[in-house]
Parts: sequence; structure tokens; C-alpha cells
Amino acid sequence: MRKRISIKFCGGCNPRIDRGSVAEEIKRYGLENGIEILYNSLDADLIIFLSGCSANCAGHYCKSDKPCVVIAANSIDAIAVREDDLGTQAVKKVRDYFERLEKRPPR
Repeated sequence: MRKRISIKFCGGCNPRIDRGSVAEEIKRYGLENGIEILYNSLDADLIIFLSGCSANCAGHYCKSDKPCVVIAANSIDAIAVREDDLGTQAVKKVRDYFERLEKRPPR
């Protein structure tokens, strides 16, 4: 099974974080682990909603029932994270998601 992540960006009107560096860290992890990286698509196994401020426009204006990780300013899934640790924590969320998926018994 080919794993796919989509990084869905907000419009960037009020950035409080460096969204590009967070996305780059996720992209680097994905490429090193055979995960296809898409941008601004909902056609993926996991969606990363990456918003520069707490308004979370990336996720707010784009509804999906797919599994997701929400990065909104200095938080991941509504838990505060230091800005310099956002990329590392986002990668951990991605890794944990795919590990859980692989451990799930077949249907």
C-alpha cells in the first residue's frame, strides 16, 4: 500500500509560525520513508492542516472525514507546542498514525 500525506496550507494572511519549515520537515520524513507528499489535496491517507495562526483556516474552510493532524500556530491537535518543536512533533504524529495503521488487524 502506497502511503500518502497531504499538507493543506492556510492562506498565510496572519502567520505566527514558519509554515514552510514545518512542511519541509514533514516532507523530508515522508520522502525518507517512502511516503508520497501531496499539497492542498484531500486525496490522501492522512491530511496535515497547516495554519499559521490559531484561526486554523486550513482546516476550518476545508472539511474532510479523513484522519488528520491540525497544526494551528503553536499547537498540534489543540496542544501547545514550542515553535522550534512543531516539525518534530508533527513528524511524530505522522509516524504514530502509520504505525497504528500497520498494527491494525486486516478486515
